[in-house]
Amino acid sequence: MKLAHWTAALTLATLAIAPAANAASLSECISMGKRVAAALESAQPGETTDQARNQQAAGREYCLTSMYKEGVEHYSKALQLLGKS
Repeated sequence: MKLAHWTAALTLATLAIAPAANAASLSECISMGKRVAAALESAQPGETTDQARNQQAAGREYCLTSMYKEGVEHYSKALQLLGKS
């Protein structure tokens, strides 16, 4: 019986920690999305800009599906490509 209690406690602890693993939030996605859009507006056309637009699109898709951490990572990559990180 004690094993069942420990298993339940461990499961609850894991569920409590899970949201922290995806620490990015919707507001972070929105903020990063705006930063990328502004950086792209002033960027010179070229292969790097195209890659940044692809990262922007991926970031938007992840953020729209509530996968904020992944979305922010793509936005960060876009800013990195544009030299604005």
